Amino acid sequence: MNISIGRYLMLALVFATPLSAYALSELQVACKGEDEDAVVTLNGEFKGYCPVLLEVKSGTLKLRVVKKVDALHERVFEQEILLGDDVRKKVEARLTIQLTATGQRQKELLDAQEGSKRVEASSKLARESSLSTMLLAFKEQGVEPGNGKSFKECESCPEMVLVPPGHFMMGIPGLQQPQAISQTFAAGKYEVTFAEWDACVADGGCAGYRPDDQGWGRERQPVINISWNDAKQYARWLSQKTGKSYRLLTEAEWEYVARAGTATTYPWGDAIGSGNANCDGCGSKWDKKQPAPVGSFQANAFGLYDMHGNVCEWIEDCGITCDRHMMRGGSWFYDPHGVSSTYRYSDNTDARDFDDGFRVARTLP
Repeated sequence: MNISIGRYLMLALVFATPLSAYALSELQVACKGEDEDAVVTLNGEFKGYCPVLLEVKSGTLKLRVVKKVDALHERVFEQEILLGDDVRKKVEARLTIQLTATGQRQKELLDAQEGSKRVEASSKLARESSLSTMLLAFKEQGVEPGNGKSFKECESCPEMVLVPPGHFMMGIPGLQQPQAISQTFAAGKYEVTFAEWDACVADGGCAGYRPDDQGWGRERQPVINISWNDAKQYARWLSQKTGKSYRLLTEAEWEYVARAGTATTYPWGDAIGSGNANCDGCGSKWDKKQPAPVGSFQANAFGLYDMHGNVCEWIEDCGITCDRHMMRGGSWFYDPHGVSSTYRYSDNTDARDFDDGFRVARTLP
């Protein structure tokens, strides 16, 4: 026979031989009980449901058997198998519970949230420890929450008193809501004075703005012609100068310190009386004429002066929109109703008036 023809016939014979004539291996995958009907895959390819008998080529096989439990969990068995030619192998698939991809994502999210909670709890504990240390230091100086004793953190800084935490009913009768002040903080003993404002300007702060005193004097007169933006500038300068967190009072804080534990219209009672404050009808020598020097009237139970009347006090909270901010306390120009513990109003954030001033607060620690 011609050699070329012989080679041709041999090749033809090889290609004509069916694949089943080659030696294949058998792989039996067995499951028990609740794992029956689990999905079986080899090298990522679906092969049927457990139990199953498979004919497979030799080589390395990645067996995976999985049965869904719910959206977050599945039972899984995975094993890498090395098979030679014409081998019979049985694998007992023992499935164990695992998270699905969705379950793993949810676990990671929950772990992150739990981690955030732990960090928050740790930070809270650190703050509480720092606060306790700070309050102890204040106590050694005779300054305690609610006793009216003041402290200053620089020569030109405002005097501050510590305000204890507590609960109160905020708002007018019939529309009151319970409010909680959860932590001790500091509030200005007096409204910020011209002397304190001028110190800010002299130190390069407060945008260099020197408000008009209307001819009523400076020094211990409450600063006036101040906008909300101006007041925020002062608090920013004070924070930078002291390294502490100075700010404006929130509306809830303002009413809390103004009431000083009372539930009446004014901290001294429901009637305006005479000589308790400076307003139009308060019975003082400054009524509807001009602001009085700070501290001209009796302090309330928290040791704060001039919470009612004298000058309107800007606070942190927005009005209907944040183009306006709330003011509390009324002024020498307001009638008795306008200087009560509950009276509230707002003005544009850049408005400056001859009866507009403010008082600062400080977050502790």
